[in-house]
Amino acid sequence: MKMKVGTELPADYVVSHEDLSESAATLMAHALLPLFAENMPADAAKANVEGILTELAYLFDEGEIRIGGKTYRPRLAFVDESGAIVPGVANLNTLHRLVEDPFDIAPEANITFEEDEFIEE
Repeated sequence: MKMKVGTELPADYVVSHEDLSESAATLMAHALLPLFAENMPADAAKANVEGILTELAYLFDEGEIRIGGKTYRPRLAFVDESGAIVPGVANLNTLHRLVEDPFDIAPEANITFEEDEFIEE
């Protein structure tokens, strides 16, 4: 699934990991919703998706893996069109706050979603 934010940004605006993480939560919510919406009312489906996103966000914020005496922490990282990591990923440990209300999208953001077409062989 692809998400397009149609809002015009100022020429000097620098997109941050926080901006992208909040957008990613919305994208994930809309990608997951159809999986739940088939079997339950819309309100229950949205609540389930929000719960899953919150748990995943806490995993990224507070999770860690210890190997060989070193600690590694998961982070949601973004790269630009050239493949360079957008600065700020190491400091992003508030993802759980950014996933609140992933279905509450301001109309002025002009956000659209596009699903990839799958071709069966």
